[in-house]
Amino acid sequence: MDRLMLVSSDCHAGAPWRDYRPYVESRRRADFDSWLQQAEASQDLSSGIKIDPHGRPRRAAWNKEKAVREGGVKGAWDAALRHRELDREGVAAEVIFPDGQSKNHQPFSAVSGVRTTPELRAAGARAYNRWLADFCSDSPERHAGMAAIPTLDIPAAVKEIQWARKAGLRGIVLSGMGLSAHEPEAFWHHPRYEPIWASAASLALPVHLHLTGETTNYGADTPGLRWINSAEIFWLSRRPTWFMIWGGVLERHPTLKFVNTEAGGSWVPNTLETLDYLWEVRNPDEARKVLPKPPSDYWRRQCYIGASPPSGRSDVELRKTIGVGNLMWGSDYPHLEGTWPHSQERLKDMFRGVPAKDCRRILGETAIGVYGLDRAKLQPIAQKIGPTLASVNAG
Repeated sequence: MDRLMLVSSDCHAGAPWRDYRPYVESRRRADFDSWLQQAEASQDLSSGIKIDPHGRPRRAAWNKEKAVREGGVKGAWDAALRHRELDREGVAAEVIFPDGQSKNHQPFSAVSGVRTTPELRAAGARAYNRWLADFCSDSPERHAGMAAIPTLDIPAAVKEIQWARKAGLRGIVLSGMGLSAHEPEAFWHHPRYEPIWASAASLALPVHLHLTGETTNYGADTPGLRWINSAEIFWLSRRPTWFMIWGGVLERHPTLKFVNTEAGGSWVPNTLETLDYLWEVRNPDEARKVLPKPPSDYWRRQCYIGASPPSGRSDVELRKTIGVGNLMWGSDYPHLEGTWPHSQERLKDMFRGVPAKDCRRILGETAIGVYGLDRAKLQPIAQKIGPTLASVNAG
């Protein structure tokens, strides 16, 4: 095939809040109505953020984009518009995570600015998952939906994972697992999460951490706090990788896939070097009691990077140390910080001079394997809309 099979490992979808109501359990409908009234009254910017994170000039320029003016952002919940934008971008298939930039995040989400309970947030996740399953059923060969799984109630999480598989969703994205918690039992290596790992592995559902909004609580608003938090989000999103490795999760579940999305990839080589140093030099006899293989072996076998912004040329240049087969391109559609609606131009910047074999793996072939996509069904789509190797200046 002379065109690239382009699979975005990072896209987003979510319904306008009111559209979730039919998917909310009947016993929670009154709670939903109350939450909706408060949420709609409390915020007037995306994601419940009172300070626009992108700034007025950038958002004004964004709003002038032809694709935005033509309603492309509404592809977050409108299937017809979504297909139009995927086709424009040359994207044959996509991995879909929850959204939140257009007042369309999960019901009862704390991002809405309304205080809720863990039980209500779990109910909201279930409502989102059921909406997403319906949304993906429009073109299941092109849409790989990621079920939102809260983890405070482990049996309920396992039940929802099993439901997700039966509903045709292709992975899970976790929330509520200690990234900044003060209690050690909250962290990812703890045995309490073992049923989640076992269930995801047995059902061949990749486990995801998408760039998290969870940060340490520093108390009152102090100088630079917003940007300190923004910087730490990336570190907090990378942190579970060494919990998954040193905690033995990947050793116990060799078929489990762990994907870190939208947290960049340039951190991986130095991290693997550090982890292997600890295994090889710092009391190696004791280290081998924890892990029989070097940490980098588990990374190569089971870990992946969803390389959407801020990933760029530097990640591609580091592909051999990250692992060519561990890196998956993403557009972050339909977010302002993503590559849409200029993915074709961004591809040229990222992949100029890169060998064709590497381009094909990073831009789509690895994702097909990770998510169990049907290549035979995608090939005619890619042949029709996919970019050519020449258009991304592949070597």
